[in-house]
Amino acid sequence: MTNPTTPTDLPWMIDDLVEVPRVVSVVVLSTDGLIIQKSSLMAQELAEILAAGASSMYSVAAGTGRRFESGPVHQVIIEYGERTLFIAAAGQNARLAVLCEQDVDMGMVAYEVSRLVTRIGDYLGTGARAAAHDV
Repeated sequence: MTNPTTPTDLPWMIDDLVEVPRVVSVVVLSTDGLIIQKSSLMAQELAEILAAGASSMYSVAAGTGRRFESGPVHQVIIEYGERTLFIAAAGQNARLAVLCEQDVDMGMVAYEVSRLVTRIGDYLGTGARAAAHDV
């Protein structure tokens, strides 16, 4: 019998992904760009910027996909001059952003991202926010 993933498992699973060669930082974010969890060595300010940017980029990709009836977004990859950013769906209302050095083995990172998302997808999913009620 396997043990379910607990909230304390998420930080070390994310830090394990940072151990992949050439991976710099990892952020798990909600669809509205808020940090759910970040790699332990990443500065909070940079994690917030990455989470907001990743949320926006994923949203643009999803909107374009809907317009062209392309189906749901599985992954967004952005190659910068010095870095590569992977953004993947990570459960309901959650995303995984992985920032890597430019010379990263993209196949290895895509595999590790897929493996992590599959392994903890239920935990990474965040429920819809409850509507505020008048008090």
